[in-house]
Amino acid sequence: MGRAAQTLWAFIPLVLFYFIEARYGLKEGLIAAMAFSALELAWYGLRERRIERAALLSGGLVLLLGGLSLISEDERFILYSPAIGDWVIAAILLYGVWRQRPLLATLAAARDPELVSDPIRRGFLAGLTLRLGLNLGGHGVACIWAAHAPREIWLFVSGPLQYILLGAQLALEFVYARLILLPRLDAWEASSPVRTNPSGSPSPRPWPAAAPSKEAPEMSP
Repeated sequence: MGRAAQTLWAFIPLVLFYFIEARYGLKEGLIAAMAFSALELAWYGLRERRIERAALLSGGLVLLLGGLSLISEDERFILYSPAIGDWVIAAILLYGVWRQRPLLATLAAARDPELVSDPIRRGFLAGLTLRLGLNLGGHGVACIWAAHAPREIWLFVSGPLQYILLGAQLALEFVYARLILLPRLDAWEASSPVRTNPSGSPSPRPWPAAAPSKEAPEMSP
């Protein structure tokens, strides 16, 4: 299942909780959300023989916090689950930036080392990791506020607002890449030494200057 579909499925337990809790009560809404999360995780395990980390995080939080809400009869636990999920992911992203090992740059390097072969793209991926972490962290704060607001506001903030924020960031990142990043990358490649790689095709990556060879002194007969 694609990442977009996983994100959408992670929102379904909250929708179930909202409608069933409004019609039948807190206990029924919690049971419905937890049952859907449990079935989702079981379906992943049986069908794909593995459970994606994102699905495990979202489903696990619903089961854990839903169970706490059910035991304590306090709905705030389940209402806080979107914020906690955001903060866990944001903490991973920001920790990597702080350690100077941004997650997106690391993933890109594992997929194709050429994607991080120059400081322009490395810097962009590091900045993208930072901005994404701040985006998720800010959305988590909004979810905590919405947990004390009317249910309609909480439902909108927990789901649709997150997609709106991520979509807006994606659009801004695309504009930035087209208008600013690509001209900088072209200028950097134009100013870098060009040398053919072993296959014979030109490579835009900078090559260190070759060290002067030391010729052996001629021996007199």
